[in-house]
Amino acid sequence: MRSKSNKHNSASVTLRVEPKYVSDLKLYSQVVGRNQSEILRELLISALNSIPEHQRRAMEIIAQGRTSN
Repeated sequence: MRSKSNKHNSASVTLRVEPKYVSDLKLYSQVVGRNQSEILRELLISALNSIPEHQRRAMEIIAQGRTSN
C-alpha cells in the first residue's frame, strides 16, 4: 500500500485540460469554498490510489521493460 501524501516530499505537476473542465473546476471550487489546486491534488491522489495493487505491479513491469529497450 502507498504511504500517505507528504507535502515535504511533493513534486509540482502541470496539467493541461479543456476549458470546459477548467470552468467546472472553478465553479466547484466556488461552491465548496476550496482551493482549485487542492481539489485537483485530491482527485489525482484518489484516482491513483484506486489502482489495484496487482495492476500497479503489472504497470511497473511494463515500465521497466520499456526503459530497458
